[in-house]
Amino acid sequence: MNFILIFKIILIKIIKLNLSFLKREISGYPKSVQKFEQDFSNYIQRKFGLTFCNGTSSIEAAIFALNLSKDDEILLPSSTFHASIGPVVNLFKKPIFVDIDPNTLTIDCNDLKKKITNKSKALLIVHPWGYPCNMDEILKIVKEYNLKLIEDCSHAHGATYNNNKIGSFGDIGCFSLQGAKAIAAGEGGIAVTDNYDYFLRMSVYGHFNRNEKEFQNNDNLKIYAKTGLSKKLRAHPLGISLAAVDLSNIEKINKFKQKIYIKIDRILDQYNNIKKVKNNEKSIRGGFFNGYPCVIDNEKNIKQIITIFHKNKIKISPYPWLMHHKMNIYSNTTNNLDVTEKIFKKIFFIHIPYFLNFDFKKLEKSLVECKKDNLIN
Repeated sequence: MNFILIFKIILIKIIKLNLSFLKREISGYPKSVQKFEQDFSNYIQRKFGLTFCNGTSSIEAAIFALNLSKDDEILLPSSTFHASIGPVVNLFKKPIFVDIDPNTLTIDCNDLKKKITNKSKALLIVHPWGYPCNMDEILKIVKEYNLKLIEDCSHAHGATYNNNKIGSFGDIGCFSLQGAKAIAAGEGGIAVTDNYDYFLRMSVYGHFNRNEKEFQNNDNLKIYAKTGLSKKLRAHPLGISLAAVDLSNIEKINKFKQKIYIKIDRILDQYNNIKKVKNNEKSIRGGFFNGYPCVIDNEKNIKQIITIFHKNKIKISPYPWLMHHKMNIYSNTTNNLDVTEKIFKKIFFIHIPYFLNFDFKKLEKSLVECKKDNLIN
């Protein structure tokens, strides 16, 4: 990214922080937070938005909003950050893990249909590293089986499918505003929806004394609106002031990061056994460009590859997430996720600095050395 834009973003963030502090907009629900919620919702093409202290809380509130029964099944991938799965268990729902597509690393719609039962009530999809899921197929499935749909868009700020923003397809879309994301509050999250009832139910979950007047007197949730179910999950206004700056620059940020990815694509195209993640032809990736995922044929070579890259000051790492379906806590849910288990062993990530330019020469040098040692070809 050119340094003029970097300097501009940093300067505006500093000014925003100072203005918020001077106005004493440093707690509660000041106008700056309400404006961000509306601006973000408009950007994602949704009617309502509600900020949270992190993306995990937004997912938990979304599940609460669906008003499911105890032990209802929620389908979701095992291949995801634990924050996608924890809320399911926290609210006493049963996670049913679905395998992933080996080319896109998004949820496998064929395996999804096999996992649906009469207890299945909702589907929680993840758009990993900003790669959108196959929304055409997913929307057909949720309609056919009458499933509620939550989108975990923590990596997908500004990504699109068929020219529609990711986060606009499900009943509720959930975003992280954590520091590594394209729109960052340091820590934070936001949920967006077109359903006002869902919006109200989410506002009860951790947002005390907000929207209390909107509940009917006979609504069982009205008595909890004052207390937020004794949870305090609202976002910090100072962090939201930072996120507002990124929101106003999100298209520029995504375009710059996409250029880096295109250059890495061209470099990796010279090698046969390094497989790039395939983006759906109807989608445009966006939102999380701090890691470039690659899949290699021979997993035995990954440690040696990492050593060579680190020697050349290029940070890479093996698969960063857990295979949740293999954990004891989920042992009674789902087994036999063949693709997930194979990918887990073969994937590595090239780390990309958030603002600073990426050193392509060091990447090329590392790959040449790996080829010389017969680790890649």
